[in-house]
Amino acid sequence: MTPRGLRSISLFTGLGCAALALIGWSQTWFGVVLTGQFDAHPTLEVAGDVGAPAVAALALASAAGFAAMAISGPFFRVVLSLLEVALGASITLSAALAIASPVGAVSSAVTEATSLEGRVAVSGLIGSVTPTAWPYVSVVVGVLLAVIAIGILITGRLWPTSGRRYEPVRFEPAEQALSAELAETNPGDAAVSNWDELSGGSDPTSG
Repeated sequence: MTPRGLRSISLFTGLGCAALALIGWSQTWFGVVLTGQFDAHPTLEVAGDVGAPAVAALALASAAGFAAMAISGPFFRVVLSLLEVALGASITLSAALAIASPVGAVSSAVTEATSLEGRVAVSGLIGSVTPTAWPYVSVVVGVLLAVIAIGILITGRLWPTSGRRYEPVRFEPAEQALSAELAETNPGDAAVSNWDELSGGSDPTSG
């Protein structure tokens, strides 16, 4: 695989994973069945924006990081790759915590539906919490983002350099640039200037 193809695959795969994490965040993560006085209440569908609200910001930051890599130099590519590893790990952690503690993840939704507050009161109303596939998808996506970023850390030095428009500006002495411009636009003026320098005792061809 060519370096250009490797760069394209890495960036587009990373952007796709970040988009999938954002899509998953908007889907239903848990189905909650209430008991007690609310046992007739329909099953609550709790989305990722309640179960793991930080995933959206992390996914957007990850997408922005991969987009920035497309025009960054080797140094900033390394910095962005390290940041992507941290973002991927954070997405995985957020989803894993929601899976590990589903009652805590859905408690705010239960409070909104029943108007009861307090962990003990809310826990007593929850008959069961059933996770969907989306929190597990988010865990996998976070791992993939970290793996892709590690791959870029290893292979990023092989990527082709950006176009000339992204190269640093090169400066040259003002007098040298002005002399060159005068010589190109009006050779006669340059000749008169050289004659004046010769009359003054200096050699215009020196230096």
